[in-house]
Amino acid sequence: MPTAGRLAGAIIFALFGWYMAGISVPFFPSEIAPDYWLPASSFISLLIGWRICGTRAGRGYREAIGIGLTAAAAMAFCLVFALAFNRMIDNALRMRYDGPMDAIANIFYEMLEFGAYFFDLQLIVTLLVGGVVCAWITEYFGKNYP
Repeated sequence: MPTAGRLAGAIIFALFGWYMAGISVPFFPSEIAPDYWLPASSFISLLIGWRICGTRAGRGYREAIGIGLTAAAAMAFCLVFALAFNRMIDNALRMRYDGPMDAIANIFYEMLEFGAYFFDLQLIVTLLVGGVVCAWITEYFGKNYP
């Protein structure tokens, strides 16, 4: 059921995902980000804002801090997983794996590799602080417009 909190969470996290994708482009290897990075980041962030932050809106600003940190961590995990899964599909189509279990295990190796690329203090702080601010905005709309 759509509520103002879910809608606000979806919109604000989609904008935040777009912003985070824009500032994370220089961290890609050889400075070439995938073509799908900006829209995929925005879409995944929209879903996280709707499902994680929007459903919990209206509980108070203190709880919104934890919700924002949870949403930020989920955003980071899902985006790195999407990058790794896409690379696994590319490698699988080029027949670089011995079997399906090798391909699935490689997803987690690729996630560690992409996580190492994005391991920057300024980027991590921006993600965490932005997640909390987005959760506070979602909380405002969830509490004032039920």
